[in-house]
Amino acid sequence: MRTRALTHLLLWLLLSLPAWAHRTEVDQVTLSEMGGNRYSIRYAAPPPGMSEFAAPILPERCEWVDGEDVSVLETATSLVFESKGGPLTAEDQILLPWGRNGVLVIAQWRDGSTTRQFFLSGAEGIKVEMGQLRVSSASFQAMAKRYIYLGVEHILGGIDHLLFVAGLLLLVKGTRALLLTITAFTLAHSLTLSLSVLGWISLPSEPVEAIIALSIVLLAVENVRLHRGQSGLTSRYPWLVSFLFGLIHGLGFAGALSEIGLPPSEVPPALLFFNIGVELGQILFVLAWVTFNWLCRRLRLTLPPNLILAPHYALGILSAYWFLERSLAMLPATF
Repeated sequence: MRTRALTHLLLWLLLSLPAWAHRTEVDQVTLSEMGGNRYSIRYAAPPPGMSEFAAPILPERCEWVDGEDVSVLETATSLVFESKGGPLTAEDQILLPWGRNGVLVIAQWRDGSTTRQFFLSGAEGIKVEMGQLRVSSASFQAMAKRYIYLGVEHILGGIDHLLFVAGLLLLVKGTRALLLTITAFTLAHSLTLSLSVLGWISLPSEPVEAIIALSIVLLAVENVRLHRGQSGLTSRYPWLVSFLFGLIHGLGFAGALSEIGLPPSEVPPALLFFNIGVELGQILFVLAWVTFNWLCRRLRLTLPPNLILAPHYALGILSAYWFLERSLAMLPATF
């Protein structure tokens, strides 16, 4: 009965995870650069004073431009503000004091580029940090900090990438083999990340995301086979498999970096520092994993024999769901 209850709980968590991950009331905000250090903010909601949507709080050197509202309707608002002493920089931020889980900000710049970034709600509201959008950097140090943060945030927030690394950690035994496997994964995704951002290779994001999910399914299957005494290519040469699938994961990283928009002058340092951020996040995850396993051994905590394969089945079920979901998303709407 206890095993059956744990199994039902596991299945419920797996099936509810995708829905939970998308359970956000996203509001869309458009920030447009108008020239003359003026910007407009547009969002599909009633204007301040007519709803719970208070006016955005601007940086101290910015002020609203009276009489320059593009439109103030019952269902949409567009406001204009001016930045005194120069354009917005990477260190500026706009606070949206709204009761929402987060907003998707679309930034439209004078050079014709458009970037998108999702900002989560905090204690004071939703902080829209210009450093996470494509704006002129205040300094090289600020730019480095911005892209390192984006890299760490992407890898730690990318549950599929982390689950692939987790699958490798479950599969590989021994410190030397683990270092070789993780290094191969790092080299591979760094290679395709650079080639993709530089425009030398290009693949649609939909099949890339589907193959990433499929790579986790493969690791889950190989882990189950290994526990049953059946060794496969992945268990014999984990570094080779991690390198090959790392090439695909690198394309996924490149998609995330391209979405924020990269000025030509910032491409080389953005690649460097974003990749550093990804590696820092990956190292943090591996260290947390190793520490957790060490504590379990010290405390002599082990799974019951009838649940020893539960983590591998959980990994396989969730990644198979993602693979089907992402594959179906590539089909024409008529199907």
